[in-house]
Amino acid sequence: MKTIKIAIGILIGCLITFSSCKKEKNEPKPQDTIITTEDLLNYQMFWSLLGPENVIELRVLYFQKVGSDVKGTLDGITSRNIKTIKVENNTLIFDLNENGSVVYTFELTKNQGKVTILSSKFYNINNPDYYKFNGAFIADLSEYLSIKNKTFKPNGDGNEIIKFNADTWLSSLYPNITGSYYEVGTGCWKGKINGIDHMGICLKTIDGSVMSIQKYGDKNPKSYILY
Repeated sequence: MKTIKIAIGILIGCLITFSSCKKEKNEPKPQDTIITTEDLLNYQMFWSLLGPENVIELRVLYFQKVGSDVKGTLDGITSRNIKTIKVENNTLIFDLNENGSVVYTFELTKNQGKVTILSSKFYNINNPDYYKFNGAFIADLSEYLSIKNKTFKPNGDGNEIIKFNADTWLSSLYPNITGSYYEVGTGCWKGKINGIDHMGICLKTIDGSVMSIQKYGDKNPKSYILY
């Protein structure tokens, strides 16, 4: 096993480390390189987009089986897009408008049975320079942590305390105000407090669980750890 540093630091201003298996020197067996659509049911993807005025926006893509289809839900802090997805030739294409104008393309592979991303691209035909895409990351559902009934503090400077209950949350920045939230996928959430939209992604790392929270209007997400 080895530790690979994933650039979720783009999201939270620091590097988070994840455990990942080393690639074998020999080519993987052919049957281990075929990715099916159903394989993605055990994973979630996340990334950031650098938007206008250098605002960093979080995105999370999670998967659910609906009848015979697999649905992919792409969530941003104030957006949601749901599509029937299909992996073909180890490639997942998420076409936001179903007309080729705004498209994410992910080339996938397997390493010792674990799905990883070989390459990822973002294309916006009408606004090619509107968003900068730094690549996506994929993690097994077991690497995400539910925030229900947990308390967090800043990962660094600051003294804010955030506490999540079953479907409400409190922040010491807003005394006597109760926020609401709902989980999206696993270990991810969207909600409001004091009328302001928030979105978070919580991941387990070898150094403990870390959550990135985007507050609507802020340029950079902030990093929190379990209290």
